[in-house]
Amino acid sequence: MKSLTRSESLLLLGLFIFLFFSLGTSQLMLYSLDEAKNAECAREMYERQDWVVPTFNGQLRTDKPPLHYWVMMGSYALFGVSEFSARLGSILCGMGTILLIFAFAWRHFNARVAWISALVLLASLHVGVQFRMAVPDPYLIFFLTLAWVSFYGWYQQRKKILNLAIFYTSLGMGILAKGPVALVLIFAAIGLFLLFQGAFRKVFRLWLVPGLAWTLVLALPWYLYVHEATSGAWTEGFFLKHNLERFKAPMEGHGGFFLITPLYVLIGLLPFSIFIPQAFVRAWKQRKEVPSLAFGLSIAIVVIGFFSFSGTKLFNYTVPSYPFVAVLIAAFLDSVLDQEMAWKKLRPSLITYGVLAALLPVAFYLGLRLDPVVSHLAGWAIIFLTFPLGAAAAWYRFRHGEFSRTMLALAGSFVVTAVLFFQLAYPIIDRENPVNQTISSINPEEKVIAYKQFNPAYVFYLNRSVDVVNTPEALQEVLSTEPSVIVISRTEFLPELSTFSELQELARKRDLFETPTTILFRKTPPPLPRSL
Repeated sequence: MKSLTRSESLLLLGLFIFLFFSLGTSQLMLYSLDEAKNAECAREMYERQDWVVPTFNGQLRTDKPPLHYWVMMGSYALFGVSEFSARLGSILCGMGTILLIFAFAWRHFNARVAWISALVLLASLHVGVQFRMAVPDPYLIFFLTLAWVSFYGWYQQRKKILNLAIFYTSLGMGILAKGPVALVLIFAAIGLFLLFQGAFRKVFRLWLVPGLAWTLVLALPWYLYVHEATSGAWTEGFFLKHNLERFKAPMEGHGGFFLITPLYVLIGLLPFSIFIPQAFVRAWKQRKEVPSLAFGLSIAIVVIGFFSFSGTKLFNYTVPSYPFVAVLIAAFLDSVLDQEMAWKKLRPSLITYGVLAALLPVAFYLGLRLDPVVSHLAGWAIIFLTFPLGAAAAWYRFRHGEFSRTMLALAGSFVVTAVLFFQLAYPIIDRENPVNQTISSINPEEKVIAYKQFNPAYVFYLNRSVDVVNTPEALQEVLSTEPSVIVISRTEFLPELSTFSELQELARKRDLFETPTTILFRKTPPPLPRSL
């Protein structure tokens, strides 16, 4: 059978990735806090045709720069406002990221490394979740990957002007995706790589002045426009709160010990993360002789190391390292798969994974069973039996010396699990979220307000702003002037809300896998006077 060319492989792989990442995206509500706020912010900007000032619920949103909002606005214009439209840009970024790393591995290693790299990423449930979400991270990951790949093309003396143009354009897009962190990560990784190669002076050949000038031409105008339009409020909120303060200290309870960040990578890249220690050791030993390994290792060290020092630690922060960690894993596996004594190097990792795979279905079952909202759906944990089944199949192939099929068994079990989870189980679990369970209680003509805190998805699905009041006095004023009012809040504020006799509880629903419980009230008319 004729082997596929690189172009044919890219085309088929790209089609598969798009279909794979699209699974479930139209069935899942924009329920998580970040997704709901991002999608609604883009909708508000789209309705105003405002490409400068991001708002959520009519209020300035300073969390992130505008690139993902712009892409969502374009998607809304083409396909209408929907869950799929909000997530389409992330799907395309996921497809682009994997195709980029596939082409990179094919060119600088070989076809097998390219395919294994793609399998490592496609098998990761965390990658699957990340590139299905309406958040800015997929855009940052794609443009960081594009910048690094184009830099390495320049370093290898290939199409130097074109690669530099792509590099500085990607840098500008990264800054518009998530801010100055793109600049820090890209140049820190490049600097470490050049140090490994003893070629740090080459950084001065990067056409830094004209290149960075072009980056500023792309990124700076919006920052200046939004600064002027908001009288500096967006600039202060973004740079001080969402960059400096987030790095200095944990925000919103997202902290943790130093080693939790590399632990995130080990969990996020299962099942192939079992080979990360060996892959990193091999890359370190060969960093002088094999520049492509040194390059991937540099990116992994910088991204993981940078966010290990960050006060705020989130699972998604380390994902920019995944594409190049995948290459390191693939290169390691490629180096041992054809060796007669390969089993000695792979056996400890496979045994470790076998034990872990046996525990994963139990962990998912307990996670569902212990959550009162979805405990009745704990039976869906059965789909995660694919993990131990895949581990058993991989071990069987391994014992028969079929090492390539061993890798396929590992990847296949996770890909099948992802299809079952995103297409079948997750949509059913998602229907239990409080927004989906309670929004039918709200009549279109009713006034809706929130007391102190509420789930932001209400704004997106009501397609209108929700006024927020923060004191009993402000709530009393609204109740005294509106004939019919819906009040959305949380049970933690019940002591204050219970003093309002005119409020009748409509619904109460706990958040999925979270502690807050959403509660809805309706103002009821006073009772009619009793006739004498």
